[in-house]
Amino acid sequence: MFMWVLCVWVLGASTCVGAYTHYYTHSLSLDQVWTVNNTARGIEVPATVPGGIYSDLQDSGVLGDILYRFNDEEYRWVGYENWTYTKRFNVTDDILQKKDAYLVFHGLDTVADIFLNGELLGSTDNMFLRYQFPVTDLLKSTENVLRVDFYSPVWAARVRYEQQAKDYPILPTCVDPSYRGECHVNHLRKMQSSFAWDWGPAFPSVGLWKSVEIIAYDVAYLRDVVLTYNTDQELLYWDTLLETGSAAAGTVEGVLTVAFGFNTTRTVSTSYNITLDLSEGRQHHRNVSLEIGGDIEWWFPNGLGNQKLYNLSVVFSGAAHERNEITFFYGFHNHELVEDPVEPDNPSLGRTFYIRTNGLDFFQKGANWIPSHILPERASNVTTVRRLLEAARDANMNILRVWGGGIYESEDFYEIADQLGILIWQDFMFACSMYPSDEHFLSSVNMEVEQQVRRLQRHPSVAIWAGNNENEAALSQNWYGTLDNLQTYQRDYLSLYVDTLWPAVRATDPTRTYIFSSPSNGVLETIAEGYISGNTGNVLYGDVHYYNYDIDGWDSNQYLTVRYSSEYGIQSFPSMLSLEEVSESSDWTLGSNFSVHRQHHPLGNEQILQQIQRNIPFTLDSSSRDNFETFIFLSQINQAMSIKTESEHYRRGRGVFTSEGQGRTMGAMYWQLNDVWQAPSWASIEFDGRWKMLHYYAKNFFAPVLISPYISPAGNLEVEYVLAPLLSGLSTSDSEAQMGYQLSVRTENNDQNSIF
Repeated sequence: MFMWVLCVWVLGASTCVGAYTHYYTHSLSLDQVWTVNNTARGIEVPATVPGGIYSDLQDSGVLGDILYRFNDEEYRWVGYENWTYTKRFNVTDDILQKKDAYLVFHGLDTVADIFLNGELLGSTDNMFLRYQFPVTDLLKSTENVLRVDFYSPVWAARVRYEQQAKDYPILPTCVDPSYRGECHVNHLRKMQSSFAWDWGPAFPSVGLWKSVEIIAYDVAYLRDVVLTYNTDQELLYWDTLLETGSAAAGTVEGVLTVAFGFNTTRTVSTSYNITLDLSEGRQHHRNVSLEIGGDIEWWFPNGLGNQKLYNLSVVFSGAAHERNEITFFYGFHNHELVEDPVEPDNPSLGRTFYIRTNGLDFFQKGANWIPSHILPERASNVTTVRRLLEAARDANMNILRVWGGGIYESEDFYEIADQLGILIWQDFMFACSMYPSDEHFLSSVNMEVEQQVRRLQRHPSVAIWAGNNENEAALSQNWYGTLDNLQTYQRDYLSLYVDTLWPAVRATDPTRTYIFSSPSNGVLETIAEGYISGNTGNVLYGDVHYYNYDIDGWDSNQYLTVRYSSEYGIQSFPSMLSLEEVSESSDWTLGSNFSVHRQHHPLGNEQILQQIQRNIPFTLDSSSRDNFETFIFLSQINQAMSIKTESEHYRRGRGVFTSEGQGRTMGAMYWQLNDVWQAPSWASIEFDGRWKMLHYYAKNFFAPVLISPYISPAGNLEVEYVLAPLLSGLSTSDSEAQMGYQLSVRTENNDQNSIF
């Protein structure tokens, strides 16, 4: 049977809801109603799975609104406590009679011991891993008790730090004091920003943040599938992962059927008889192929074509009445990172750096994505995710970078990105830190990478893998004092990103490029420099992160001319409508404790004020609400104008090539798209989804057709016409590379403010 998922087909593209399904005949969901307790405080309340401790305590009235005023610090005690989650359940005979049964946790946050009917099953310490435990001999028909003992992440991190520090410390030992956060999160495979960041609060969460289930079988369980497409042979290759039970010898057999749906009426499929040798272990890869012919349409990023998606399924049938089926949508795509010499006869001028999709060279326009909520269980809310991704699409973006201090996002996130044509630059979850390199840590990370890449590889939106956020720069530029023990930290860095992540990615997804860090000098130059560059901000290679709060952000001559700008930004305050939701009238001045508390960027409020005053007459009255509202409004004007100026500078940079090799800019992703609470930040969209002025500006400065005025270094008013390859009939050579339409006007006083 070929299972179709609800889908509306419009003009060759599809809009699908819940496209990914994984159906199995013998499974038992353990989601929904649990209890959670803390004996030290005498707390026992209902809990919901998927969920987390802050959500459960808030839903039960133990906590109020966690984002109200200073509650991030008032409720910090939650992260210092141990919590026990308990589920009581019955099991039907059809599961009890199977040869093998496994308890599967799709996401535990983070350090926990797991017990079933009083027996210890095992321990966990990586929220990005799927854990499973054999439970065949422990299950009963009634009164099963599943208990998960979570340990305080704050104390767990501290214990691991102290153990490691007997040899040498993993740096930094804590976040910046301005973050008002917790220490040593780099010792845990946990959402790094849950211990606070310069744009968000600390909520050191615990809980079952993804689903829990029991699966049982006689033959095998179809875990997942990885796809590749051979354009020459017109074949789809399916790397299926099947899991067998605990038996150490013998064989089991089944039938594997793969199907490809061209549309609702035309499907091709084929079946294979499969024999699995149990002596090979529990995991079995079986590679099969399906000839589909060349009559397919390609998936394109937003603005370049349709987002054509096809329905695929893979079914494994074992013993009688044992059936396992995965269905999903797939778009045909070819992403490659282009790193060609900009001048073949002069290699010292550097290399290009951009993503080419389906043979098209195009300017990448977008922003950086952080989790949509500070609590990981709420970050997967499909309504919020869709609203934010549609806002990116509506602002003419074609790429988002999933930043490495958050989480690997939900299935819904990537499916919506597939539908909207939003390319995803996917960081692995390491950010702004050094990390351990002991055997246990690296083994856990290796499994994490394998599981996450296998899960995400099938999405056409995923364009590139990146090892970390800013860790190469932090190491080479001595952000955290690594210079005193440089060889040790270099060894740790290479062990993690070169010796562990890189081969794990290549083994699972050889079709996409892995870059070691962001920013970096790209792949080829980074390898040539021994994987750790002395200058990760080299404008002739790779991508650059550029922040400078001391310049006039409205002057385009202040910005670098780079190959690819993957981070740049300016802060602003959210609207009064947002702040009023989480504050009192006494908080509504810039000098209030609340305004200081919400600003986690060192000297952030002072910098915003100085930036405003460079271009707009404004005098601060720190005791006036009306003045505070004016300040908020002007902060958004300054942010919008600054990012407009810098973004247009990068778009014009595609047509620039200086004698020093600067130019050929091919990407601009500002920091950041979204917020996790109501506070000053770099976001263009406020926590509740309200667009800041910047996002309205982004719709224009990322528009397919852009008229871009600026003052040149010579004091002339220049106007450039930038055209993206959107309209049908335009060849790639007619796209943004053409910068020939230019108007030059001499101004008497070079007064930039009078121009815009």
